[in-house]
Amino acid sequence: MTLTAETEAPRIPGLTFKGFLGAGGFADVYLYESASPLRDVAVKVLHPQVMSDQQVMQFTNEANTMASLEHPYIVRVYSSGVTADGRPYIEMAYYPEPNLADAVEASPLAVADVVKIGVQLASAVESAHRVGLLHRDIKPANILIDRFGDPALTDFGVSSHIHHDDDLEIAVSVPWAPPEAIFATQAPDRRSDIYSLAATMWHLLVGHSPFNLPDGDNRVEAMMVRVRDEPLRATGCRDVPASLERLLRQAMSKDPALRPSSCEGFALELNAIEEELGLNPTQFKVARNAELSPAVEPGLNSHPTVVRRVSPDPALAKIPTPLAALEDEADIGEVTLTRKSFRTRLVVGLLIALAIVGGIVGWVRFGPDRPVVDPTELATPQAPPHDDDPLPTATAS
Repeated sequence: MTLTAETEAPRIPGLTFKGFLGAGGFADVYLYESASPLRDVAVKVLHPQVMSDQQVMQFTNEANTMASLEHPYIVRVYSSGVTADGRPYIEMAYYPEPNLADAVEASPLAVADVVKIGVQLASAVESAHRVGLLHRDIKPANILIDRFGDPALTDFGVSSHIHHDDDLEIAVSVPWAPPEAIFATQAPDRRSDIYSLAATMWHLLVGHSPFNLPDGDNRVEAMMVRVRDEPLRATGCRDVPASLERLLRQAMSKDPALRPSSCEGFALELNAIEEELGLNPTQFKVARNAELSPAVEPGLNSHPTVVRRVSPDPALAKIPTPLAALEDEADIGEVTLTRKSFRTRLVVGLLIALAIVGGIVGWVRFGPDRPVVDPTELATPQAPPHDDDPLPTATAS
């Protein structure tokens, strides 16, 4: 997309349009000059096609989230408002360097740089976790570089409070997302962010995402199956120490319980690798007196299961997963998901279970000419599921 005239850009009081920076699924980013104080700023503006109450709420949440964190490795937010044509915008610090996805297209980063960036980003994500927030979309394209060469995490548009269980549409970036986020097998928690951070580091070392096949099928549905089923490959880089290979493999375990339990613990492991390489450990920066919110403790999350709000793709019918409700979005590598209320389903399920138990007890006690029944005989043994049994199919809304 190219803007050739100032009139084509959103008009914002106090800001002068200078250029177009990039496009996203929900918003575009422009370069403006702020009159007071005089400086270049990046302005993210919501698309007019997605001006629903829900999208506006998410956009506002992103501005508030990023502004409240105030971390050296999180993009700074200066202000927010509404354009002349009524669209919400976020005014942020401008980072002229390419994002890390663009930076590694020409050449992967050195091991020392990747480990340093890993520690820096881990401290940023840990800071978010300590106030009860997940990022949910950590990937190279969401990491900018400042004038000092340090990373800055951006795009908290799909971040969420761990307790929040209202309906919420989210976008999952499949190449860096953990299996539980893609297939809704359990509620994402802080270990899901750790997975995405490790996948991002793998990408920076190799030059492409972990389950991308340079000469293979990289459609979204094919990559989803690999994320779920295939073990993480080694980076294949000679200078990557075995300790880093092991840590990345652990952090990207299919089972969240096997991953490091916190970003702080992950960063300490990276510091140990730096010492192994003869490097000075990178400082882990978290705000003073920032205590971990109970909301992000493993097992304490109350997110309901996410289900897909997309059209079925018949080509996926043979795959024994919730993929039957996924459309082909290979060009963007994202899957749109939505959360639905879990409490209603839980209450209904409990009522049905109680009714069934009550009926059984009544029949046993009062049925005609019924002999005395040993309660243990009422339990019918269930055959263990086979490994090739399909997963429960998500309900499309």
